[in-house]
Amino acid sequence: MIQIRQFVPTDVPAVTKVVKRSLGETYPPSLYLTVHNLWPEGFIVLEEDGRMIAFAAAVISGPKVARVLMLAVLPEHRRRSFGKKLMSDLYSVSLMRGLDTITLEVRKSNKNAISFYERLGFTVFGEIERFYSNGEGALKLMKVLQS
Repeated sequence: MIQIRQFVPTDVPAVTKVVKRSLGETYPPSLYLTVHNLWPEGFIVLEEDGRMIAFAAAVISGPKVARVLMLAVLPEHRRRSFGKKLMSDLYSVSLMRGLDTITLEVRKSNKNAISFYERLGFTVFGEIERFYSNGEGALKLMKVLQS
């Protein structure tokens, strides 16, 4: 059974594993707690049969703007619409909060993620050089939400 719920602090170990396996990154546990404290409704996890397999973490970055900091789905669970479900939930909580725009960054080399976000209606509005820990640049994407 699939369940989407808000992140709770005891999820940190599971989120850390999903980030490592999905994004190839390692962040200090305090980062997840900080993101959660900034906007609890914007940090959601997806579980299948009680096991975390995906999550999305966003913060409010402007008067009407939410910024997705991370969207991660375990590799063996991709292409099952879990990312789309998480983004849809983020759209809903954003609109309830009075936000009308979602932004995010994606690795320039991550063609699958770029295609995924384009299918969801995101467009490129800029670039950031040397954005990721390995020095890779990012594309800045944006979507205006329809209420």
